Amino acid sequence: MSEIEDEPVADMAMSAKFRELWDKFEKPWIRKELRESFPPMRMTSMGCDFIIYPKDNFTEFKMWENGLPPEHEATQAMADRLTGHDAVIVDVGGNAGAFFLPVLKAAGPGARAVVFEPNPVMQARLQQNVELNGFENVRLFTCAVSDQPGRSKLYFPRNGNLGQGRVNVEYDHKAASEGVEVELRPLAECLAEAGVERIDFLKVDVEGLEDRVICPLLQDENAPKPRLIYFEVAHDGVWHYPLMDVLAEQSYAEVQRYGANSLFERKAT
Repeated sequence: MSEIEDEPVADMAMSAKFRELWDKFEKPWIRKELRESFPPMRMTSMGCDFIIYPKDNFTEFKMWENGLPPEHEATQAMADRLTGHDAVIVDVGGNAGAFFLPVLKAAGPGARAVVFEPNPVMQARLQQNVELNGFENVRLFTCAVSDQPGRSKLYFPRNGNLGQGRVNVEYDHKAASEGVEVELRPLAECLAEAGVERIDFLKVDVEGLEDRVICPLLQDENAPKPRLIYFEVAHDGVWHYPLMDVLAEQSYAEVQRYGANSLFERKAT
């Protein structure tokens, strides 16, 4: 586990000062420089406590800017669906925890989350937010999920977004980081290790590699089939596997669209 950045968290007065400066200066270049100077800040969003780092992660920046994560509508919808249930939540691409933590908090006392985050920096931030909310029922895997075991590079764009890492796929060399070497493991293998026998909600956010996460799981006869699956369908042009066909074969139907993301539910068989 990577250690959290050794940077003091801004108090309420300092956070308010940054907000005042942000609202005062609207020129993009000034805001860019201002954002790069942002310290970590403590906030409450969607009923959970977070320490966020707005300077280098789009999700955390939007939480600071708007008080809500970018996918808050879908997050709230999942929290409402699972309220009070001892649900099993699987989040592939956990980032800072902005999606699964509110869902887990709304769920029942016996609920648990299995979360995957291969970026060492985000692993530490995610773990910090888990501990900040007092959750002990979260299992964090530090590998990336793919269709085959192995190793790969996790690449990031040079646009100040540590939450946009992609394995196996390099960004344009002018905009890409050098990458971080990470382990690759199939999802079913990890879930078996974690003792997961059912999945109530699976969220996948892996920047175009959704098919390599979901298809092997659904086609594994011994793996549990999620009741609900949420992922970005806008990446269908880069998939290697016919994900939509596999979903249909496994009795899934789209029940809600949230921008570029969709929620699929498995029909009772």
